[in-house]
Amino acid sequence: MLDEHVPARPQKPFRLMTAHAVRASLRNPLAAFFTLAFPLAFLIIVGTIVGGATTEEGVPVTQFLVAPFAVFGVAQASFTLTAVETAVLRESGVLLRLHAAPIPAAAVVAARICASAVAAGSAVLLLTAVGVLAYDVEIVWNKVPAMLITLALGIACCAALGIALASSVRTVTATQALAQGILIPLAFVSDVFIVNVDLPQPLELLGSFLPLKHLALATAETFRPGAGAGFSPQHLAVLAVWAVVGVLIARHRYGWTPHELGGGPASTRTPGPARTHLSNPLEPGRRSPFMALHGQISYALLGMRRDALSVFFALIFPAMLLALFPTVFGDARVHGMAMAQYLFAGLTAYTIAVTAYVDMPEGLVAARTAGVLKRLLGTPLPFGAYVAGRVCVALLTALLGGTVLAAIGIGFLGVRLDAARLPAVLLAAVLGSLCFSAMGAALAALLPRARSLVAVTLGTLLPLSFLSEIFVVGDQPLPGELTALADLFPLRHLLQALLTATRPDGTGAGFAWGHLTAIAAWALVALAVARRRRAGLV
Repeated sequence: MLDEHVPARPQKPFRLMTAHAVRASLRNPLAAFFTLAFPLAFLIIVGTIVGGATTEEGVPVTQFLVAPFAVFGVAQASFTLTAVETAVLRESGVLLRLHAAPIPAAAVVAARICASAVAAGSAVLLLTAVGVLAYDVEIVWNKVPAMLITLALGIACCAALGIALASSVRTVTATQALAQGILIPLAFVSDVFIVNVDLPQPLELLGSFLPLKHLALATAETFRPGAGAGFSPQHLAVLAVWAVVGVLIARHRYGWTPHELGGGPASTRTPGPARTHLSNPLEPGRRSPFMALHGQISYALLGMRRDALSVFFALIFPAMLLALFPTVFGDARVHGMAMAQYLFAGLTAYTIAVTAYVDMPEGLVAARTAGVLKRLLGTPLPFGAYVAGRVCVALLTALLGGTVLAAIGIGFLGVRLDAARLPAVLLAAVLGSLCFSAMGAALAALLPRARSLVAVTLGTLLPLSFLSEIFVVGDQPLPGELTALADLFPLRHLLQALLTATRPDGTGAGFAWGHLTAIAAWALVALAVARRRRAGLV
């Protein structure tokens, strides 16, 4: 801590604040997941799928996998993390207190950027090390200086845009939702998640206009074997222009004062609306179980509507993928089915899982952290009604997401659904939502903090989505060992149950009883764990 009576040297506040920002990043498991674990999981899964495949020049395909996934980690660290942490510091009043201290304003911003650079550099080092050790990736030493300069300029560009975004948006939640809502879809049209694919002209122009594609292409050049220094002047020039744009916006919009003074510290995720009661204030004798449940559903729905990030990942993100992939890949087929038909079932399964397994337990843990669950024990409201309200909202959100996907698929992409098999679709959706809700409640009872919980739930759901072939990587079947691993978990069984119920050339009522039984077994095991650890929820 700085001594208020002894003026510090100009470098000392910067060093202290940078060290503090780095420690804060290390203690944020969600940031570590998206920056390190998520790109690494991508690399491992795709690297396992492509195996020892080589290009026409005899270069292993894995040589070209490290760069795009590393770029995603760099963008997460320098754009998303910088934007969110800046918004958190502002809305919690930390920036205002720093502004009143004898600390240069530039030191505050520079410390935040340096912390993001450390996280971004860690992502690049981790993925490069795994690529070299496990997938025969070759470091092109004559292009290392170009790689370092490219990454430094990319970090500066993304950090400037991240601070500009945080300066232009009023709340932490909106900042986080916008940062992820911009970056993840952009990665699909910027040679990060989809490489060397001829995109439709509008998407090609969008990717070429924005900086992420230029960072991905410039970084990929530094991993390409061959002579030359590895510099990409045109791409670097675009990054420099966007960095200047970000700086100009940040200088014009940057503020130190919270937008809502007196509102208390902001959190990265708002657990729900501010209310003094958990349900309608009826007399205990007049409150029926149905009315208690109805009140909790209304309460949870209000909180869900105010959580922009949950709405994005549960409703908007799957719809974007369903619209994007058939547009990019045209008439490609997946396991004998039209891509849109297959993705409808896969993304419906993903929506069910993310609402019940990620969002629902996060709301429980946030309520526990705020002391709501402990106060609930002193009220006439049954604890089960509160949890049931959360579970019902997860199911309702999943059904809404499935309806949106059906509207897009049937209306624009040629998806076909047999009305006679809709009961099978509904049964799979309800059973899957109950299963993942039970699993989420069990994890909420076992894990102490909301941030740790989200890192675990997302950290297992997203890799399992690839192993279960919800997010397909071409039409090649997964290696047998990966398929056997996926068969151990309920997500693949949910996908197969939905595929059976929505397959246009299928016969019968569409009930996949074997897969439904596996889902029910997981639900019973998770429910037993949650009941046994019920004290951990409070």
